[in-house]
Amino acid sequence: MAQDRNEAHSQASPEQGPAAYLKMPPERRRAAMTHAAQLSQTAGRIAAALPLSADVDDFRRLLVAEAKP
Repeated sequence: MAQDRNEAHSQASPEQGPAAYLKMPPERRRAAMTHAAQLSQTAGRIAAALPLSADVDDFRRLLVAEAKP
């Protein structure tokens, strides 16, 4: 089973988007991609605002707080 997944993953092209080998309805894929983009923007904003002395726990705590709608 893992080999099938790896083969499907290696055959997916970048144009198809991340995890193109997963079978899901187009509307669910769009929602997942939108959610991933929002999380990425939030993570970038938090990383830019944290001081260099911050550790991963600080980042995680703020990410969870900021990511909630």
